[in-house]
Amino acid sequence: MTRTAGEIQDWIVARVAALTGLEAAAVDPDAPVARHGLDSVAVVTLVSDLEAWAGYRFRENPLDRHPTIRGVAGYLAGRLADTSS
Repeated sequence: MTRTAGEIQDWIVARVAALTGLEAAAVDPDAPVARHGLDSVAVVTLVSDLEAWAGYRFRENPLDRHPTIRGVAGYLAGRLADTSS
């Protein structure tokens, strides 16, 4: 199933909110994910949960190259579109 960047972004925002205790409205998709107070364990959890939800396995931490929620969402949407073609 291919997911849009918007769907992925919404999922990541909700997951970051759940992991940090922030309201989803307080999670800025254009700010670096680390700015939301995630420690290294929470980042690993986020990426692992994202892989399971999206059905896509990252080769490396996508936040290293795409540090914002919007960036990761766009990258993953592109990867999912490539694999479904």
